[in-house]
Amino acid sequence: MKKIEAIIRPGLRDDVVSAIKKCGVGGVTIHQVQGQGAQDPPLVGQYFSRDMVICVVDDPKLDEILNAISNVACSGNKGDGKVFVTPVDDALDICTKKRGTTSI
Repeated sequence: MKKIEAIIRPGLRDDVVSAIKKCGVGGVTIHQVQGQGAQDPPLVGQYFSRDMVICVVDDPKLDEILNAISNVACSGNKGDGKVFVTPVDDALDICTKKRGTTSI
């Protein structure tokens, strides 16, 4: 399993979630975040607002989901965002007690 954390422009949140859902992802988590990119000027106390869409997916779906996110979120301009992928060793659905890929 992989955890995908996509940091995107706020106006694209619903489109990105829709694209992810079309790939068969069951659920997502959304956070409103702020930050600066590595090449942004060091403005103390000034950050860009973005949305972070988080989902955990089965490995075979990874490339399809990354393509879906980039197709929707890419405007070709600096500041479109980043996507981070990290391994997930295990998962547990608290209510059903299902573990691993059956819990997602």
